[in-house]
Amino acid sequence: MSAFLHALRPSLEAWLLRRHGEPLGDLTLERHRIFILPTRAGFGLAVVALTVWYGSLNFNLQLGYLLAFSILSIALISMYQTHRNLVQLSVREQRAAPVHAGEIADFDFVIDNPTAEPRFAINLAFVLPTRRRSGPRHPREQPMQGAWVDIAASSSARVSIGLPTRRRGQRLCPRVRISTRFPFGLWEAWAYASPQLATVVYPAPETDAPPLPLGSGGDRDIANGVIAGNDDFAGVRPYRPGDPLRSVAWRLAARSDELSVKLFESSAGEETVLDYDSLPSSLSVEQHIARLTRWVLVAEAAGLRYSLNLPGSHVATASGPTQRARCLEALALFPA
Repeated sequence: MSAFLHALRPSLEAWLLRRHGEPLGDLTLERHRIFILPTRAGFGLAVVALTVWYGSLNFNLQLGYLLAFSILSIALISMYQTHRNLVQLSVREQRAAPVHAGEIADFDFVIDNPTAEPRFAINLAFVLPTRRRSGPRHPREQPMQGAWVDIAASSSARVSIGLPTRRRGQRLCPRVRISTRFPFGLWEAWAYASPQLATVVYPAPETDAPPLPLGSGGDRDIANGVIAGNDDFAGVRPYRPGDPLRSVAWRLAARSDELSVKLFESSAGEETVLDYDSLPSSLSVEQHIARLTRWVLVAEAAGLRYSLNLPGSHVATASGPTQRARCLEALALFPA
């Protein structure tokens, strides 16, 4: 019976969504948007209740009838409480910060509980399509693990759901499944929301990129955020994979368990042009993008002024977090 209802679920959900419409953006969980079905534990309890009732019917056991109907009463009360645990909750979308490909993109939501009763064990999870299909019209979807939250009475709770990323570009927020099995785990109630959130997935930087191209302010070697030359010493920072060994502060490393890298102040007016067409033609488009991404991070860490030239677009010379975000977004949205 459980397998039958599980197979029937996609068609039931599709019919109800066609009838009531797909909820977009912020959502208040009204009763008609909430699905509910028994869990495996609920089916197990139903089998126990039927067995007790059938045995009592054969042997005319009054206490058996009492036990069977008591179990049925618990199941019905549990169904009401599970459904009620979601009713009137509001899910509001907040923000999604950009990340690099291969990292986890966090989508932030706020759940409002306007009622005078606390809500427990609320799960928010992304629903991603799988390759299998449940029918000619309905692609099979698989919910992720998601995040759990309790919400006090007349208050709000912030929830962050992580989504793995694999490739650069714009990433739309998938459908969100809001579910609960509180209080006894005999029933599962759930609803769907389709947030209008989106984030930009920056390209993954090249792991072993060559040094930055020479800027207009001198003949120094710039690599991995370290400026090596005759400039004034500016301090140290923790070692990062890919930093050149010649820049490691070996004397400081001898007195510490961690490696540090020496930093030098760059001269005023230093400008670097990051040009797509100047890279070797033997590199693929994605290799071009990965190398330019690494150079943007290096130039920003070194405090340089830099510009980015891409076929069909140009980011003017500047520096700072805004310039870094503009360049990385241009690289992320560059056509493959």
